[in-house]
Amino acid sequence: MAAALVMVTAVAGCAFSTREKPRIAWVVADENRIAVTSEIFASTRPMGVKYTDSWQTEEYGLFRAGGRQLEMIYAQAGRAFTVALDYQMPIEAMVSTWNLNSRQNLVWGPLGRIDSRFGTWFYRTYEHGGLQRPCVGFLVEWDQIYEDPQGRPGKVVFGYFCGAEGETLEDETVRALIRGIRIRMPEELPTLRDTAHDTSDDKDARLFVNGGLKNPTAGGHGPSIDTGNPRFPFMFARYYSLSGSGGIP
Repeated sequence: MAAALVMVTAVAGCAFSTREKPRIAWVVADENRIAVTSEIFASTRPMGVKYTDSWQTEEYGLFRAGGRQLEMIYAQAGRAFTVALDYQMPIEAMVSTWNLNSRQNLVWGPLGRIDSRFGTWFYRTYEHGGLQRPCVGFLVEWDQIYEDPQGRPGKVVFGYFCGAEGETLEDETVRALIRGIRIRMPEELPTLRDTAHDTSDDKDARLFVNGGLKNPTAGGHGPSIDTGNPRFPFMFARYYSLSGSGGIP
């Protein structure tokens, strides 16, 4: 991941200001874009980490309560360039990228869908076979960029929820949980302090993602870690033009 950040910075060169350079920072309390209205996490304050560069923003969120866990990532294409998000993971592949799921025998259930103001959410239930722990993976893409020859989205949310071991996860509960996921718009936030984080906090967040040195969560590593996604940030942004589409290094 560190190599990816170096590569992006090198390509940017001196054309970028300091503000536009790739950076990872904690999500300041009450400034999280990812929000969940489910009563399961009513008394839970989420933990978040944000990656930004000139092409994209990605925010990771973690919610935990009573043996239940919800993790998801919101990605948004930048508006300063002709950029779309090249999201290519079906639910099964996406679910397996998360540390909690990567070492489990996943027993898959049926697919489902929910129409919403975002677009169509797709979800699929599964179980950690050895633990009898019920889970569901979900994703939604929206804000399609029609100028992009491939019609790719400008926004995407993906993640999973796992109940407590031995718990039953009814479809009604799954649908209510997904319907309760919100992406807060900038005008809903008390203040956006993209450049106002203390530099020590930024440094800690970078360690947090790149090596899990302070805490395993966002980009955790190691055999006993049950939170995080080692592929964060996913770097979905791709440049497009009317004559074709190209990748951002």
